[in-house]
Amino acid sequence: MHENHEKPLVSVVIPTYNRPEHLIRACEAVLGQTYEPIEIVVVNDNSDADYSGVVAELGARITYVERSENGGGAAARNTGIQVARGEYVAFLDDDDDWHPDKIALQISSMNRECQASHCGYRLMSSFKTRVEPSTKITKEDLRENNKLASTSGLIVHKSILINHQFDETLKRSQDWDIYIRIAMDTNFSYVRAPLYDYDDGDHERMTNKYLTMRVPDIDLRLGMLRKHREFLGEKYYSYHLATYTLPAIFKNRDRTAILKLTISEVGYLNTCKYLVFLALRRTKNMVLRKMS
Repeated sequence: MHENHEKPLVSVVIPTYNRPEHLIRACEAVLGQTYEPIEIVVVNDNSDADYSGVVAELGARITYVERSENGGGAAARNTGIQVARGEYVAFLDDDDDWHPDKIALQISSMNRECQASHCGYRLMSSFKTRVEPSTKITKEDLRENNKLASTSGLIVHKSILINHQFDETLKRSQDWDIYIRIAMDTNFSYVRAPLYDYDDGDHERMTNKYLTMRVPDIDLRLGMLRKHREFLGEKYYSYHLATYTLPAIFKNRDRTAILKLTISEVGYLNTCKYLVFLALRRTKNMVLRKMS
């Protein structure tokens, strides 16, 4: 895609909130890339923590932006997009890490048909790797599930992000949402290698917290699925919604309300079908744990 041209500038947006101790490592992961040219845009989402020492240490190697109010990860990434000067924009969460060849491999994988790219990753908690079998991800693939996981694996042409920024109104799945919208304009090239380390500790804590949430809070977190209901189709909409709401039944005191919410969205038969599916999966996992 870039034959006979200088290599394009890649802007790397790093949102951060109250974790200055992580920021140095994240920036070093970008500075250690084999690809050039790169600019680093750090967006402080109005942290309470003191970043002055870290910012002074990084100096002119970064563009540092401090938001006037806390808006969450989506808002911080959007601020970074606005500041970014690169032809391409990549994202790195401050607690994740990159393989040195990540940007180089992704830039070389893109073409006119694929103006966005993603890649495999490794879980920091278990060192397990997750890599998709295909070298291209389409919007049809994204109906099944969020195959692309964290935005720390994303790089995309900035012209596409002008039309598809992060949805700051969503309570969860902002990454899946933007992947679907990007896929409306272009396919994703996919590098079949674990090119970033994903800190899934926060994800685990959020999952455990969700399982004990009250129904009104769970309902608020269904915004992404409702937003893309037409795109997903009733089959995948029902599956994703039911497999999101129903696991809470096993740990949540609002069991009846959760059932009513699920039935109102996907119907009685679908709710029963997915309840049986989840119960069988839960039983299988319990047996496997006892055997290990």
